[in-house]
Amino acid sequence: MKNNTKIPFFSNSQKILIDLGSSTVKVYSYFLGDLKFILSRSIPFKNDFSPELGISEANKKELFELIDSVKANNSEAIIKIYATALYRKLTSVAKTKFSDEFFQRTGLFFNVIDQDLENFYVSLGLIGKSSFKEPVLIINIGGGSTELVVMYGKEAIERKNLDLGVGVINTQFPSINESTSGVKIEEVIDFISPKLPELENKVGVAFYGGGELTYMQLAKYNLKRNSFFDDADHPFVLKFSDFVKRNGEIFEKVSLEELESLMPENPTWMHGARGCSALAQSICQKYNILNIIPSNSNLINGVIRQEFRYVTLSGSFRKHLDYILNLKDQLVGKEIEVLSPRFTQPKNPRGEFVVFSGEEGLTPLQLERYHLNSIEKSDALIVCDPNGYVGASALMEIGYAHALGKRIIFTEQPEEFMLNIIPAEVGL
Repeated sequence: MKNNTKIPFFSNSQKILIDLGSSTVKVYSYFLGDLKFILSRSIPFKNDFSPELGISEANKKELFELIDSVKANNSEAIIKIYATALYRKLTSVAKTKFSDEFFQRTGLFFNVIDQDLENFYVSLGLIGKSSFKEPVLIINIGGGSTELVVMYGKEAIERKNLDLGVGVINTQFPSINESTSGVKIEEVIDFISPKLPELENKVGVAFYGGGELTYMQLAKYNLKRNSFFDDADHPFVLKFSDFVKRNGEIFEKVSLEELESLMPENPTWMHGARGCSALAQSICQKYNILNIIPSNSNLINGVIRQEFRYVTLSGSFRKHLDYILNLKDQLVGKEIEVLSPRFTQPKNPRGEFVVFSGEEGLTPLQLERYHLNSIEKSDALIVCDPNGYVGASALMEIGYAHALGKRIIFTEQPEEFMLNIIPAEVGL
């Protein structure tokens, strides 16, 4: 097999992409460039959550039933999980235990992404959406965390990760979800404001994502036509002063029952509406945001544009080098950085340990150490296993990645029994 032989590594099958947050599960379908929202389900994972024990048995049961339903309705699709916020707080033991249980129960890898990768996805989902000639703030509020990204053109120039989300607000102010809020929004803002970091860049416009376009339309915010740029996904803009006014009314005049009635298919989603709005108002007030662009974009919009930043490739360099380098070419073509192998011209292509031009003077142990270090820095380890074959070195690397809790993806179904029982994925 020659390196220039095109191998169809990337499947064109339908994908089901699941965004699993601290209190909401969002399910999307992606097929041939078309992303469709399927459903949203509110499950209070943060209730009775413990970093040592994980989520409650009742919530676990509800989650598994939802996954079963999604699988039954999409039997031919590839399903991928992107878990955030709450799940990042699990101890390594609890995370491994739940990952094993999730894989055994559903056959799916429980993929917990860190805040940096979530930031990457969120910002990537909005790149190119506007033509502003100044820095723009992206606000992404979740149940257990908040991400702030400052974009300038197509570049993220500043990122702030906050361990502060809607769940924290609702816990701190339990009366917020009385029929009309038992706490004034000013009190909530006073709690939030001291916790917000300074930004190095001055911003005047903010994208407020994660379903806020739909919410603001349902809750009748004073949305105006977006005159800044033309984009079907972002048809409206909201003045900060109008945001403040409507938030006050939703705290003081609009009942929780009225809010729930706006989303009958998932009414408990509205239990985060007041806390989320207060957090967003605090952020906009802190950074002097004048105009808010409500958006339904979230991390999944970034995933479909580029799933990985950095990857490491494992496999038998001696037996399947052309296969591995072919995949590397395709990954690089998708703007994904392959940390290892770094080079492409082997000095001893059939040697016991393949050394590339550019690695002269390094011992096999030093080269293997570099490869293992690359796995630590990668978003995923991709195992090149044509016809299911995995060599001895790759086996060691898979074990190392598994011990780190890294995402492991086989290009083909592995033939080894043990490789089929560890939580992993098959296919790109």
